[in-house]
Amino acid sequence: MLPVKLLLLRTLPSAAVGQYFMLARSLTCGVTRLSKKAEQLENEEPVAEELPVTFVDDDAESAEAREARIATLRNKSRLLPQHRNMLHGVLPYEQSQSWIHETVKYKRMMLGRYGIDGSRVDPRVCFPTKKEAYEKAEYERVAFPFTLKQMMDANETARKARKAEIEAREEEVARKLEKLDQWTTDLNARIAKKEAEARAAKERKDRLVEEVRRHFGFKVDPRDERFQEMLALKEREDRKKVKEAKRKEKEEKMMEKLQKKTAQLEADVEVSSEQTK
Repeated sequence: MLPVKLLLLRTLPSAAVGQYFMLARSLTCGVTRLSKKAEQLENEEPVAEELPVTFVDDDAESAEAREARIATLRNKSRLLPQHRNMLHGVLPYEQSQSWIHETVKYKRMMLGRYGIDGSRVDPRVCFPTKKEAYEKAEYERVAFPFTLKQMMDANETARKARKAEIEAREEEVARKLEKLDQWTTDLNARIAKKEAEARAAKERKDRLVEEVRRHFGFKVDPRDERFQEMLALKEREDRKKVKEAKRKEKEEKMMEKLQKKTAQLEADVEVSSEQTK
């Protein structure tokens, strides 16, 4: 006759039987691991750093180790060691951690920040080497070829030149302002002359148009071809008259000028003859 448990398992479905065996197996493995861990903890001895301060044997611990352990327990900031050192004004790293820490610039910065004792840097790194001094002197010789006195003299000369240029410009502006009234008068005269010439030309054109109309004796359309021909003829005649009048005026001016010059020469001759007597 089969046991009761087997009979119960046979009556269950196949999927439920599989889950039952997996659960029993996992429980067995868990109990085994817990028993092994308990045996291991019983065999191990407690470490001093893992125990509270009150449960550590002071006789079995050195003073330096005790101070280090206490300092570790005091550090509740969770800062990195280098950041905590910087917070307390101490050199961040005891040893170089990167190639940057070996550069002259970094060493100079640490020396200036933490001093000779705090930075543990040779102060001679602050002074340039012979090569650096030579290169700096050569750069200054090429970049700044003039002495301070020469640059001051050049600056003074440039300043005087600018001042003289400004003064000359101001004098020129003053002279032009003095002539402003005369220029305004001349401009108004030229404008008046242009306007007078324009009015005279318009009056002349109106006069010629009226003469052409009187010539025909009746009203004629200005666009008529006969009107245009007669108007052109009248304009040519008028230009000839104007030209002749200008020529006569020019001749009269020349004659007047010659007469004045002749009179001046005669007066000079009389004066010279009287002086000779």
